[in-house]
Amino acid sequence: MLKRVVRKKTITALFLVIIVLGGCKARKEEKTVSEEPQKAPVAAEIMPGFLVSTEELAALSGRQDVVIIDARDAEEYRELHIPGSINIPKETFREPEDIEYKSEYGFLTSPEKAERVFGNAGIDDNTLVIVYGTNVFPNASIPFVILRQYGHDNVRVMQGEIEKWMREKRPLTDRVPVVRPKKFKAVPVPETVATMDWVMDNAEEIVVIDMRSFEEYTGFNTAGNPRGGHISGAYPVEWKEFAGKTTVKSPEDMISALKNNGVSTDRNREYVTYCNWGTGRGTSGFMYLKMLGFKNVRVYGGSMEEWSDDPDFPVSTYEVGILE
Repeated sequence: MLKRVVRKKTITALFLVIIVLGGCKARKEEKTVSEEPQKAPVAAEIMPGFLVSTEELAALSGRQDVVIIDARDAEEYRELHIPGSINIPKETFREPEDIEYKSEYGFLTSPEKAERVFGNAGIDDNTLVIVYGTNVFPNASIPFVILRQYGHDNVRVMQGEIEKWMREKRPLTDRVPVVRPKKFKAVPVPETVATMDWVMDNAEEIVVIDMRSFEEYTGFNTAGNPRGGHISGAYPVEWKEFAGKTTVKSPEDMISALKNNGVSTDRNREYVTYCNWGTGRGTSGFMYLKMLGFKNVRVYGGSMEEWSDDPDFPVSTYEVGILE
């Protein structure tokens, strides 16, 4: 029989008054992870090997062992993109086959599809992959995370996204490059994914983070889900608190975003991030935490569209706490 929530903290009456009057954020000092002292606090720094600057990308462009992925929508890519970049939009991994696979296995797509998509983009074991998107939505995190889910850690994100490249008046084109396919070997990394059952079975030990907007978290905006609200016990940290108008804020600001929302900053704990579909905001949470040096991070691919569809799985609106 599925476990239920047995420990919760109810947001105070002030919280409810604030929500009714304006939908503002609840008082973050009322949310805590546990009574135990935290261990191994995260240093405020971005780990090496995650970001490249526009200058670095410009210098690497054209090399045979480098593939640049444009993760924006196809229409945006067709209009203008960084020369030589390959378009892999989020819709690539939003087919019915992907939804079914991530529900059963947790991975955002199947290994066979990952091998086909990334192989056709010219990626193999020796390829450095650099992803960029837009500051409006964390779409660059999608191929970034899927590559890592299948064992390809040699992937980085361009700091500043396409907006910074444009501000610097660097070259753009509408020409689609000819790509020589390579053999991409998908090696699944189970430690990067979570299923619905896994979240419930491990609820007492993990920290679950909801990367969506506060309106979605509280249920004011159902975002088309069967039930509004959040996974009971999840903590709200909207992705924009990490990103703002740049790919990532300063490491100090990102650590503060966690602490201000009551989230543990113990890098040795296990974290699960999610959104509505898992791809986008949920994957961005994985990316941000790994950049900060968190060792054990998973993406719950089914996210709220799956969780809220099953009445046996607890959903909360004005409560935050710890699942058991």
